[in-house]
Order: sequence, then C-alpha cells, then structure tokens
Amino acid sequence: MSAFAHGMPPHGGFALSLERWTARLTGADNIRRTTLFPRDLHRLTP
Repeated sequence: MSAFAHGMPPHGGFALSLERWTARLTGADNIRRTTLFPRDLHRLTP
C-alpha cells in the first residue's frame, strides 16, 4: 500500500468486455458502434 502513498500511477487499464470482444469480432472501427448504450455528448435518450 505504500506504493499508492503519492496517488495512483498512470495506467490505461486492461479489460476484455463484451463490447470490446464484439468490436473485435465484427471489425468495427470504434467501440461505440458495438456498445448498447454509448456514453457520448450527442446522445439524447438513454
């Protein structure tokens, strides 16, 4: 725990979610195209 005394080190994260797997499977250019409810500024309804 002493490693986190000065804050969290920078990281990019590593996770294989359903959206990432589907994007890889379909060859989508952006993960937002395979996300059920993408979180972006231009979304008007959930």
